Amino acid sequence: MTRQPSLHPRRRAHAIRGIGRDQRGTVLIEAAFALPLLVTLLLGILIYGTWFMSAHSLQQAANDAARAAVAGLNATERRTLVDQSVTAARAAFPLPAAQTISVGTTENGGYYRVTLRYDMANAPIMSAFPLPTANRTLERSAVVRIGG
Repeated sequence: MTRQPSLHPRRRAHAIRGIGRDQRGTVLIEAAFALPLLVTLLLGILIYGTWFMSAHSLQQAANDAARAAVAGLNATERRTLVDQSVTAARAAFPLPAAQTISVGTTENGGYYRVTLRYDMANAPIMSAFPLPTANRTLERSAVVRIGG
């Protein structure tokens, strides 16, 4: 059996002090801490940006449909104009399954309300990263005054 030569006490002390100054691997350790936070932040921006973009697009479609309804002379004509406007808005909707946008209309006291609903489960990014939300259905409305 051969015995390993031991370091002289001065050399051993010098080697131990050198460990504290050795910077190799620190970038890897820092990246291990920072990278998950950065990825989480970027995914949050992407997911909530998608939600806000969808909400804005749906609100614009509801606004356009309500404005189009003003030109109708009766409830049937107004509903036809709303459906035509929503069909045109579906083509520009930023998420897939725009054909699933449901349309509701009500007329009450000289005001006409258009309500659009879209299930965010149809959005690929929302189904890929399920986040706790109060309601998965995005709903937006617009009201216009009709008549005199």
